[in-house]
Amino acid sequence: MLKKLFAALVIALLLSGSALAFAWWDNLEQTQNETLTIGQGVTLQVSAVATAPSGKVLVPAGVVLKSNDVESVVLTYNVKLDLEAVSALNLDVVASNVQIGGSTEYASLVNININKASATVNSTDVLVTVTITLTQPATQTAYNAVINKPITFTLTFTGSQV
Repeated sequence: MLKKLFAALVIALLLSGSALAFAWWDNLEQTQNETLTIGQGVTLQVSAVATAPSGKVLVPAGVVLKSNDVESVVLTYNVKLDLEAVSALNLDVVASNVQIGGSTEYASLVNININKASATVNSTDVLVTVTITLTQPATQTAYNAVINKPITFTLTFTGSQV
C-alpha cells in the first residue's frame, strides 16, 4: 500500500513539474501583435463649382477686361469642429479633380489659391478663402475651350492631430 501511495506521489510530482515547466516556457515565448487606434483625423470632401457672378465672365489674368469680365472667383468657407477637441487640430485644405466644362484637358490652366485664417481648427470658425483664376491659354482654341465654362473641383478639408 505504501508503494502505491509513493508511486502516485511520484507521478503527481512529475506531472506538476511538467506543467510548471511548460507554463514557465510559455511565458518566455509570449508575443503580442495588436493594433491600437488612438485617434484619427477628420476629413470632409466638398464638391465646389467656380462660376462667375451672374452676367460676368471669368477671363484669364492679363487680358483686356471688358465691363462684364472678372479675373477671379472667390469662394469662402467657415470651418469648425462640431464638438470641441482637447487641443486644436491642424487644418489642411487640398483641391483635386479639377475640370473645366466637364473636361480635364485644360485643367492645368486653373489656379486655385487656398488661404486659411488659421493653421488649426477647433470649435470656433476658421475662415478658408479659395480664389480661382485662369492662366492665359497659349492658343485661341484653348481660350475658346475654357472661356465661360464652369470650373469644378473637390476640396478636401482634413483636421489631424499635431
